Amino acid sequence: MELHRSDESVDGLFGNKVRVIQSRKGYRVSEDAIILTWFARPNAGERIMDAGTGCGVIAFGLAMRDPSVTVVGVEIQRDLADRASRGVKLNNLEDRVFIVQGDVTKADHFFRPRSFDFIVCNPPYYEPGRGRINPQHERALCRHQLSMPIPQLFSVAKVLLRNFGRLDLIYPTAGIDGICNALKGTGFQITRMLWIHPHQEAPPGHVCVELALAEQINETFEGHLYLYDQQHQRTPFARAILSGEHSSGEAQYGQRVDVKAGGYFGRIRKN
Repeated sequence: MELHRSDESVDGLFGNKVRVIQSRKGYRVSEDAIILTWFARPNAGERIMDAGTGCGVIAFGLAMRDPSVTVVGVEIQRDLADRASRGVKLNNLEDRVFIVQGDVTKADHFFRPRSFDFIVCNPPYYEPGRGRINPQHERALCRHQLSMPIPQLFSVAKVLLRNFGRLDLIYPTAGIDGICNALKGTGFQITRMLWIHPHQEAPPGHVCVELALAEQINETFEGHLYLYDQQHQRTPFARAILSGEHSSGEAQYGQRVDVKAGGYFGRIRKN
Protein backbone atom coordinates (compact mmCIF):
# COMPACT_ATOMS: atom_id res chain seq x y z
CA MET A 1 0.00 0.00 0.00
CA GLU A 2 1.27 3.47 -0.92
CA LEU A 3 2.01 5.55 2.16
CA HIS A 4 1.90 8.91 0.36
CA ARG A 5 -0.55 10.62 -1.96
CA SER A 6 -0.02 12.37 -5.29
CA ASP A 7 -0.14 15.81 -3.62
CA GLU A 8 2.63 14.78 -1.19
CA SER A 9 6.35 14.17 -1.49
CA VAL A 10 8.64 11.77 0.34
CA ASP A 11 11.87 13.53 1.27
CA GLY A 12 15.09 12.18 2.75
CA LEU A 13 16.72 14.05 5.64
CA PHE A 14 19.76 13.50 7.86
CA GLY A 15 21.67 12.06 4.91
CA ASN A 16 18.58 10.06 3.85
CA LYS A 17 18.58 8.21 7.16
CA VAL A 18 15.06 9.54 7.79
CA ARG A 19 12.20 9.99 5.33
CA VAL A 20 9.28 12.33 5.86
CA ILE A 21 5.98 12.75 4.03
CA GLN A 22 5.23 16.38 3.24
CA SER A 23 2.56 18.34 1.43
CA ARG A 24 3.86 19.74 -1.84
CA LYS A 25 2.04 23.03 -1.15
CA GLY A 26 1.66 23.19 2.64
CA TYR A 27 4.16 23.33 5.49
CA ARG A 28 7.66 22.05 4.67
CA VAL A 29 10.44 21.09 7.06
CA SER A 30 12.90 23.91 7.77
CA GLU A 31 16.55 23.85 8.83
CA ASP A 32 15.42 24.82 12.33
CA ALA A 33 13.98 21.37 12.94
CA ILE A 34 17.19 19.67 11.79
CA ILE A 35 19.38 21.89 13.99
CA LEU A 36 17.13 21.40 17.01
CA THR A 37 17.26 17.62 16.54
CA TRP A 38 21.06 17.81 16.61
CA PHE A 39 21.06 20.15 19.63
CA ALA A 40 18.81 17.86 21.69
CA ARG A 41 20.63 15.34 23.90
CA PRO A 42 18.23 12.77 25.31
CA ASN A 43 19.67 10.22 27.69
CA ALA A 44 19.44 6.51 26.98
CA GLY A 45 16.00 5.04 27.55
CA GLU A 46 14.21 8.35 28.03
CA ARG A 47 10.60 9.01 27.10
CA ILE A 48 10.42 12.10 24.88
CA MET A 49 7.63 14.33 23.65
CA ASP A 50 8.00 16.14 20.33
CA ALA A 51 5.56 18.99 20.93
CA GLY A 52 4.06 20.13 17.63
CA THR A 53 5.64 17.29 15.69
CA GLY A 54 4.46 18.40 12.24
CA CYS A 55 5.41 15.65 9.79
CA GLY A 56 7.50 13.95 12.50
CA VAL A 57 11.02 14.97 11.49
CA ILE A 58 12.34 15.63 15.02
CA ALA A 59 10.68 12.52 16.44
CA PHE A 60 12.14 10.35 13.68
CA GLY A 61 15.56 11.98 13.94
CA LEU A 62 15.82 11.39 17.69
CA ALA A 63 14.58 7.80 17.39
CA MET A 64 17.05 7.16 14.57
CA ARG A 65 19.92 8.52 16.64
CA ASP A 66 19.22 6.50 19.79
CA PRO A 67 17.36 3.17 19.49
CA SER A 68 16.74 3.12 23.26
CA VAL A 69 14.42 6.16 23.41
CA THR A 70 10.66 6.32 22.93
CA VAL A 71 9.15 9.40 21.28
CA VAL A 72 5.56 10.64 21.34
CA GLY A 73 4.78 13.26 18.70
CA VAL A 74 1.81 15.53 19.45
CA GLU A 75 0.30 17.51 16.58
CA ILE A 76 -2.88 19.59 16.54
CA GLN A 77 -3.39 19.56 12.76
CA ARG A 78 -5.12 16.45 11.45
CA ASP A 79 -3.36 16.35 8.07
CA LEU A 80 0.09 16.78 9.60
CA ALA A 81 -0.61 14.17 12.28
CA ASP A 82 -1.75 11.78 9.56
CA ARG A 83 1.45 12.34 7.56
CA ALA A 84 3.53 11.81 10.69
CA SER A 85 1.67 8.56 11.43
CA ARG A 86 2.36 7.29 7.93
CA GLY A 87 5.96 8.45 8.32
CA VAL A 88 6.30 6.20 11.37
CA LYS A 89 5.52 3.21 9.14
CA LEU A 90 7.75 4.50 6.35
CA ASN A 91 10.71 4.59 8.76
CA ASN A 92 9.83 1.29 10.47
CA LEU A 93 9.54 2.97 13.87
CA GLU A 94 6.17 1.58 14.98
CA ASP A 95 7.61 0.19 18.21
CA ARG A 96 9.27 3.45 19.34
CA VAL A 97 7.49 6.47 17.83
CA PHE A 98 3.81 7.20 18.48
CA ILE A 99 1.76 10.05 17.03
CA VAL A 100 -1.11 11.68 18.91
CA GLN A 101 -3.41 14.23 17.31
CA GLY A 102 -4.16 16.85 19.93
CA ASP A 103 -3.46 20.30 21.31
CA VAL A 104 -0.04 20.49 22.99
CA THR A 105 -1.26 23.19 25.37
CA LYS A 106 -3.88 20.73 26.66
CA ALA A 107 -1.60 17.69 26.66
CA ASP A 108 -1.88 17.45 30.44
CA HIS A 109 -5.50 16.40 29.82
CA PHE A 110 -4.50 13.22 27.97
CA PHE A 111 -1.09 12.40 29.50
CA ARG A 112 -0.43 11.69 33.16
CA PRO A 113 1.68 14.21 35.09
CA ARG A 114 5.41 13.43 35.03
CA SER A 115 5.01 11.26 31.93
CA PHE A 116 8.11 12.51 30.11
CA ASP A 117 11.82 12.96 30.75
CA PHE A 118 12.40 15.34 27.87
CA ILE A 119 10.32 17.63 25.65
CA VAL A 120 11.53 19.04 22.34
CA CYS A 121 9.65 21.81 20.55
CA ASN A 122 10.13 23.84 17.37
CA PRO A 123 7.33 26.30 18.23
CA PRO A 124 5.52 28.84 16.08
CA TYR A 125 7.61 32.00 16.29
CA TYR A 126 5.33 34.91 15.56
CA GLU A 127 2.81 36.35 17.97
CA PRO A 128 -0.69 37.04 16.57
CA GLY A 129 -0.74 40.54 15.10
CA ARG A 130 2.94 40.46 14.13
CA GLY A 131 3.79 39.80 10.51
CA ARG A 132 1.52 38.65 7.73
CA ILE A 133 -0.41 35.51 8.58
CA ASN A 134 -0.08 33.03 5.74
CA PRO A 135 -3.44 32.42 4.03
CA GLN A 136 -2.49 28.74 3.79
CA HIS A 137 -3.89 27.50 7.13
CA GLU A 138 -1.34 24.72 7.63
CA ARG A 139 1.57 27.12 7.23
CA ALA A 140 -0.10 29.81 9.35
CA LEU A 141 -0.46 27.48 12.35
CA CYS A 142 3.16 26.40 12.03
CA ARG A 143 4.52 29.98 11.91
CA HIS A 144 2.20 32.03 14.15
CA GLN A 145 1.30 31.36 17.80
CA LEU A 146 -2.33 30.70 16.96
CA SER A 147 -2.37 27.36 18.78
CA MET A 148 0.78 27.21 20.96
CA PRO A 149 1.58 30.39 22.93
CA ILE A 150 4.95 30.10 24.68
CA PRO A 151 3.61 30.71 28.25
CA GLN A 152 1.13 27.86 27.81
CA LEU A 153 3.88 25.61 26.45
CA PHE A 154 5.97 26.22 29.57
CA SER A 155 2.97 25.65 31.82
CA VAL A 156 2.06 22.27 30.34
CA ALA A 157 5.72 21.19 30.13
CA LYS A 158 6.11 21.79 33.86
CA VAL A 159 3.23 19.38 34.52
CA LEU A 160 4.35 16.68 32.09
CA LEU A 161 8.08 16.60 32.86
CA ARG A 162 9.56 14.49 35.62
CA ASN A 163 11.91 16.02 38.19
CA PHE A 164 15.00 17.44 36.49
CA GLY A 165 13.27 17.07 33.13
CA ARG A 166 14.40 19.21 30.20
CA LEU A 167 12.71 21.27 27.52
CA ASP A 168 14.63 22.12 24.33
CA LEU A 169 13.40 24.67 21.81
CA ILE A 170 14.62 26.91 18.99
CA TYR A 171 13.55 30.53 18.68
CA PRO A 172 14.50 33.78 16.92
CA THR A 173 16.99 35.81 18.97
CA ALA A 174 14.63 38.78 18.73
CA GLY A 175 12.23 36.84 20.95
CA ILE A 176 14.68 35.88 23.71
CA ASP A 177 13.34 38.53 26.08
CA GLY A 178 9.85 37.10 25.65
CA ILE A 179 11.20 33.64 26.46
CA CYS A 180 12.92 34.94 29.60
CA ASN A 181 9.80 36.78 30.75
CA ALA A 182 7.64 33.71 30.18
CA LEU A 183 10.06 31.63 32.27
CA LYS A 184 9.47 33.64 35.44
CA GLY A 185 7.82 31.55 38.11
CA THR A 186 7.83 28.34 36.04
CA GLY A 187 10.71 26.60 37.79
CA PHE A 188 12.67 26.29 34.54
CA GLN A 189 16.28 27.45 34.32
CA ILE A 190 18.44 27.88 31.22
CA THR A 191 21.24 25.28 31.08
CA ARG A 192 22.43 25.38 27.46
CA MET A 193 22.27 27.87 24.59
CA LEU A 194 23.41 27.62 20.99
CA TRP A 195 23.50 30.85 18.98
CA ILE A 196 22.95 30.23 15.26
CA HIS A 197 24.67 32.72 12.96
CA PRO A 198 24.23 33.01 9.17
CA HIS A 199 28.03 33.51 9.02
CA GLN A 200 30.87 34.43 11.37
CA GLU A 201 30.52 38.19 10.94
CA ALA A 202 26.74 38.25 11.41
CA PRO A 203 24.77 38.39 14.65
CA PRO A 204 22.78 35.26 15.47
CA GLY A 205 19.33 34.96 13.97
CA HIS A 206 18.12 32.05 16.09
CA VAL A 207 19.04 30.38 19.34
CA CYS A 208 18.56 26.85 20.66
CA VAL A 209 17.79 26.84 24.37
CA GLU A 210 17.69 23.99 26.87
CA LEU A 211 15.65 24.52 30.03
CA ALA A 212 15.73 22.28 33.08
CA LEU A 213 13.32 21.99 35.97
CA ALA A 214 15.79 22.96 38.68
CA GLU A 215 15.75 25.29 41.66
CA GLN A 216 18.86 27.21 40.67
CA ILE A 217 21.38 27.23 37.83
CA ASN A 218 24.39 29.50 38.28
CA GLU A 219 25.96 28.88 34.90
CA THR A 220 25.11 27.71 31.44
CA PHE A 221 27.03 26.27 28.52
CA GLU A 222 27.03 28.52 25.50
CA GLY A 223 27.99 27.68 21.92
CA HIS A 224 27.87 29.13 18.43
CA LEU A 225 27.02 27.59 15.07
CA TYR A 226 27.94 29.34 11.80
CA LEU A 227 25.95 28.16 8.81
CA TYR A 228 27.97 29.69 5.95
CA ASP A 229 31.58 30.70 5.32
CA GLN A 230 32.88 33.82 3.56
CA GLN A 231 32.38 32.14 0.17
CA HIS A 232 28.67 31.62 0.99
CA GLN A 233 29.22 27.87 1.22
CA ARG A 234 27.99 25.70 4.06
CA THR A 235 30.55 25.37 6.81
CA PRO A 236 31.79 21.78 7.27
CA PHE A 237 30.14 21.57 10.68
CA ALA A 238 26.80 22.84 9.36
CA ARG A 239 26.96 20.29 6.53
CA ALA A 240 27.67 17.55 9.04
CA ILE A 241 24.71 18.54 11.20
CA LEU A 242 22.27 18.73 8.29
CA SER A 243 23.45 15.36 6.97
CA GLY A 244 23.07 13.68 10.36
CA GLU A 245 26.80 12.96 10.74
CA HIS A 246 27.11 14.82 14.05
CA SER A 247 24.81 13.28 16.64
CA SER A 248 25.44 15.53 19.63
CA GLY A 249 26.27 19.10 20.48
CA GLU A 250 29.51 18.37 22.32
CA ALA A 251 31.77 19.77 19.60
CA GLN A 252 30.27 23.25 19.89
CA TYR A 253 30.40 23.55 23.68
CA GLY A 254 32.91 23.87 26.45
CA GLN A 255 32.54 27.58 27.21
CA ARG A 256 31.10 27.93 30.70
CA VAL A 257 29.24 31.20 31.13
CA ASP A 258 27.71 33.02 34.07
CA VAL A 259 24.09 33.40 32.98
CA LYS A 260 23.62 36.71 34.76
CA ALA A 261 26.70 38.48 33.48
CA GLY A 262 28.72 36.83 30.77
CA GLY A 263 28.77 35.48 27.26
CA TYR A 264 26.65 36.44 24.30
CA PHE A 265 23.51 35.95 26.37
CA GLY A 266 24.68 38.55 28.88
CA ARG A 267 25.45 41.03 26.11
CA ILE A 268 22.09 40.47 24.42
CA ARG A 269 20.27 41.03 27.72
CA LYS A 270 22.14 44.29 28.40
CA ASN A 271 21.41 45.81 24.98
